[in-house]
Amino acid sequence: MIIPAFNAAEYIRETLHSVLAQTYRALEVIVVDDGSADATGSIVKEFAKKDARVHLVRQCNAGVGAARNTAIRMARGEYIAPMDADDVWFRQKLEKQVACMELYGEETGLVYCWSIRVDNNGAFESFQPLIAAEGRLHDAMVSENFIDNASVPLFRASALASVGPYLTRDEQGGAQGCEDWDLYIRIAETFCIRLVPEYLVVYRRIGSSMSANVESMAASYAVVMQRARQRNPDLPAATFHFSAAGFYKYLANSSERSALTSWTFYYLTKAVCADPSNLLTTWTLRKLIMAIPGSTWKKFVKQLWQSLKNRRGADLQCKTDKHAFTANAIFDQIERRWSMLHGQY
Repeated sequence: MIIPAFNAAEYIRETLHSVLAQTYRALEVIVVDDGSADATGSIVKEFAKKDARVHLVRQCNAGVGAARNTAIRMARGEYIAPMDADDVWFRQKLEKQVACMELYGEETGLVYCWSIRVDNNGAFESFQPLIAAEGRLHDAMVSENFIDNASVPLFRASALASVGPYLTRDEQGGAQGCEDWDLYIRIAETFCIRLVPEYLVVYRRIGSSMSANVESMAASYAVVMQRARQRNPDLPAATFHFSAAGFYKYLANSSERSALTSWTFYYLTKAVCADPSNLLTTWTLRKLIMAIPGSTWKKFVKQLWQSLKNRRGADLQCKTDKHAFTANAIFDQIERRWSMLHGQY
């Protein structure tokens, strides 16, 4: 068990209680206090006095990737299970993942499960979408981080030794947030991935958490995908376009949750540029209408309406064809923008 902790005093007790209550008992729990200014270290020491399986390591703040790597270097177990310091596990999480890992043998480097999302007060928000991908998944893992969050996976320690540790903050130019995705991609390039098809993790989404820092996440994502392109020149460009569209939609959603309207619009437009077919989804259109600045929206509607008039003239009055004409005009705009982006227009 490896737990990076930075100013985690509010939640670390609940996290450790869920870890120590696991039905799989052969544990060592390594908590790395990454330069906390609150009582995180003191709370972990209380647990360590009562349970010899808990170990506290203190270091100057170096970021979540470096903290996880510190714990991995100290770990003695055959398996490595990362966990964020504000999340919670169901009691059979490790037992079921270890059983799956042992069933499939050395070719499997990662076992995942599904998670439930809650807010900072523990109130239910949503279930993780049910994705049941298994096998050799390096292209799928580039397309989407379906592991969902860093508290989900169980790694084979030998697999981590083979592919290397987490990216650090320094290795990402000061950014962080996608280093877990980077590691999943590298695991998927060499090993099989398996699933325990159950909800076994409670993932807490906090407004002040790293996942809410959209600029850092975006910079981290750029580093991760650049590395993935270099290692996988055989993957089609469409895979990376699809990946970018999904990720930028995620950042738009995070921005909206934090009431960052301009960032919501910015990342929605990046998602549409990466994959224009997103304009066909109700979710994207609704978010754009809510986030787009008023003057820009009016200009867009005026241009779209003029385009319709130029193409169809008086026929626009025909209600039966109006939606078809609108769709044609939108697709024309998509084609034009897409061509301009790729220097073909």
